Amino acid sequence: MNAAGRILLATAIGTSFMTLYSYWQSKKQKQEFTEPVLLNELSDRSPELPEVNDTDDDPVGWTTHYAVGLLFVVSYYILWKRSLTHPTILKGLTIGAASGVIAIAAWKIMFATNPNPPKNDREGYYRQLFIAHLIFSTTALYGYKLPDYIKRIS
Repeated sequence: MNAAGRILLATAIGTSFMTLYSYWQSKKQKQEFTEPVLLNELSDRSPELPEVNDTDDDPVGWTTHYAVGLLFVVSYYILWKRSLTHPTILKGLTIGAASGVIAIAAWKIMFATNPNPPKNDREGYYRQLFIAHLIFSTTALYGYKLPDYIKRIS
């Protein structure tokens, strides 16, 4: 599989596992922590952005969430090729921690600039978001390597 295919696979796996974790934390904490839903709510409540029909299932939030996941994986790929050379779990977690900090800053800006941001426990959200990015980076790393593992066992 070529690099573009691996990047798309890593994006799908990493973003999906991260989102599953966010859904689990939402249910556990009884708070809205799922990124696609929050993105839809932000879009729906902003006069400059497209209105959404259903904050749970509208494609705006989902498309945005996976597109940002793709941007993160492309960034990881560039880092891996230029300086990390051999990705490991520790390096993946380190990149995930940096990604978590970046994501928290981005969400703080989005919540602060929206005229009517969704209500949730912000500190709880930021904690789960940080952990979600550790999960994202680690599962994206293994998603990128998945074709190699499949080759070895076949």
